[in-house]
Amino acid sequence: MEERRGKNTQNDERIVFDGMTLPEFVPLKKDAKKRFEEIKNLECRKDDVLLTTFPKSGTNWLWEIICMLLKGKAEYMKEAKTSVFLEAIPDINDINDLPSPRILNTHVPYRWLPKQQVENGGKIVHVIRNPKDVAVSLYHFTKSSGSIPEDYHFETYLEEIFLGPACPMGSWFEFEKEFEQAKMTDKCDSIFVVQYESMKKNPVEETTRLGKFLNVDLSEQQIVDIVDKCSFQNLKHAAENFKDRSQRMKIMVIGEGAFKQPPNIYRKGEIGDWKNHFTVSMNEHFDELFQEKMKDSNIKLQFE
Repeated sequence: MEERRGKNTQNDERIVFDGMTLPEFVPLKKDAKKRFEEIKNLECRKDDVLLTTFPKSGTNWLWEIICMLLKGKAEYMKEAKTSVFLEAIPDINDINDLPSPRILNTHVPYRWLPKQQVENGGKIVHVIRNPKDVAVSLYHFTKSSGSIPEDYHFETYLEEIFLGPACPMGSWFEFEKEFEQAKMTDKCDSIFVVQYESMKKNPVEETTRLGKFLNVDLSEQQIVDIVDKCSFQNLKHAAENFKDRSQRMKIMVIGEGAFKQPPNIYRKGEIGDWKNHFTVSMNEHFDELFQEKMKDSNIKLQFE
């Protein structure tokens, strides 16, 4: 695989590897090929849990839920999920010093997941969110980082970035189809798939289902407490007042490249915010593209 530099809409250099534009995290900016190979060849433990998502699909949320389920109590980790964010932590070997079970997370596509985790049937939790809300969330995340101007229109972002070659981690459609195929051929039943929207609508039921996958036996009250602790507002408050933010600053090239300033991680966390951004014609165009790209897929999404 070759790594190369391209141009984004603001005429800055962008990192392109394996056909994907990559976020400007420090290790990827230094040597994307090296970091992807480090992830692929990661030495995994039998009780590792790997959380996989396309960007802006609920990673922080699900990571906290998984941590609490495995801890057996509704208690925040002092560290943020960025401390175990495989493509972004400065030295991937640092995770070797962490106690088990390790709850790791990544946005890399399925083909780049740790080989040992996949081949040994290690637990993989995959979150899928409807792409219209993903596009809106990425748009505001990108704007809050200073990567695009404040007056950069969403329609332009949708066409030039999200549906174009500059979308971080490549095409949403290809990313999710690859995971769908992996789930279909998963003989070890090691891949757990949850929809962002289902978790929002039925958090107790979905968290209970996730707990069973993780072999966690908690009472209904413990599950309810975890769900409450991991509500959007409570997580946002924890991120602002409790979490160690130093790790987050280490993984981004702040002031250079894409990240002009620390982006906003928690904005709305809602289902259907896309309706506030898509015009009728934009929505019709997106639906046509979705039908074309996902014609061979059985993924059933919830757009509202």
